[in-house]
Amino acid sequence: MRSIINPKYLDLQEFLTSLPSTFDSLSATPLKSGRNEVRCLTVNNHKIVIKSFRKFSPLNRVIYGTLRQSKAVRAYYHALRLQMLGIGTPEPIAAIDVRQRGVLTHSFYVYAYSEYCPMQELLDTYPDKALEPLLDALADFILDVHDKGVLHNDLNILNILYRDCGHGVYDFQMIDINRMEFHDKLSHHQRLTNLRRFNCNPAAFLYILERYAAAMNMDCETTQLRGVSLRLIDTLKHEFKQRIKTLL
Repeated sequence: MRSIINPKYLDLQEFLTSLPSTFDSLSATPLKSGRNEVRCLTVNNHKIVIKSFRKFSPLNRVIYGTLRQSKAVRAYYHALRLQMLGIGTPEPIAAIDVRQRGVLTHSFYVYAYSEYCPMQELLDTYPDKALEPLLDALADFILDVHDKGVLHNDLNILNILYRDCGHGVYDFQMIDINRMEFHDKLSHHQRLTNLRRFNCNPAAFLYILERYAAAMNMDCETTQLRGVSLRLIDTLKHEFKQRIKTLL
């Protein structure tokens, strides 16, 4: 077993290193199930979230066991790097990997519970004008992330949390951060391509693109056209892949 534990949470070391054998029986609140299992509980007065990466293909078991860092380890180090860049994300606590004969069998990413809120249902109600300050702040947040050279490779509404700080001020956090890239500078094409999975309703998406284009001194209509085209192409690709999987 390989464990990486944030020094601020060494009082959780015994609990964390026992996760491979205790996770399935934990008395915890389920937050998400499916390909990955996400649960929340309080341990030693720390409210934490545990993400268990559960389903690996045979090939990925070998790749993550020998050639690449696991998703949990990448998420842990990405969180630290985001913090250094001043980009919000829940505080990383630990990454736990278990390997047998060089093959990854269990992987856990543990982070501090965030009081920030999901925003999908909220943005689905746009074009409510009352949401425009939130959309402005969200576009500015994404712009700041891109200006710092960061690409979240699954950038969508589900993976951004927000907090209303009052007086039209909002703060944001990124989650599901195991798939990220860090660059010195991003091109316009990289920026717009990164927005292709932004799955809010079309009106909100166009508003965000308009705000983003204005901040970048880019032509608004061209930016919106390219952004919508890239999102449509990505949607069609995803639907095609799902059909192939169904047939197989």
